Amino acid sequence: MRPESGPAIRARLIAALAQRAAGLDGEARRRLDARLAELRRLDAGTPAELADAHPDGRPPGPLRALAEQLAREAPGDRSAYPELPVLADFRQRWSTLRADSQLRQAVAHSPADAGPLNSAALASRAIALMRDTSPGYLRAFLAYVDELAWLEQLGTATPTTGAVAAKKRVPRRPRA
Repeated sequence: MRPESGPAIRARLIAALAQRAAGLDGEARRRLDARLAELRRLDAGTPAELADAHPDGRPPGPLRALAEQLAREAPGDRSAYPELPVLADFRQRWSTLRADSQLRQAVAHSPADAGPLNSAALASRAIALMRDTSPGYLRAFLAYVDELAWLEQLGTATPTTGAVAAKKRVPRRPRA
């Protein structure tokens, strides 16, 4: 089954909204009729008009205008921006420095008098063994763990703008 194009989807949306509007009256009918008129106007428009159209009828904001300008000015192929060998060297050195820094932190935080099954001591020994056996693998492993930690922080971050902390609901006791 072939995916439908934009105009075909819009035609189905118009038909569905018209069918829904036929069964309504009052404010709901007025809003659906306004939306239908807007969709029909967009359906009759050219592709350039469709790109500039906004659902609220407002002109595009400054961010959208900037994104469109950058898209127009950016070259289509990436050959205009060749990969620099110096950049590859810098990435390699940064990766090495970062891995060494993380390794020093991990070893510094290992307890000196830990038992044989202490998780911090086991992790510290495993990292030291990886460093001796395969430094390249250690760098890749630490980069992976660093990315996982970043993703975890991103997932647990709570938005502070306009959000109200949810209170735990205490179940009510049944009335006697």
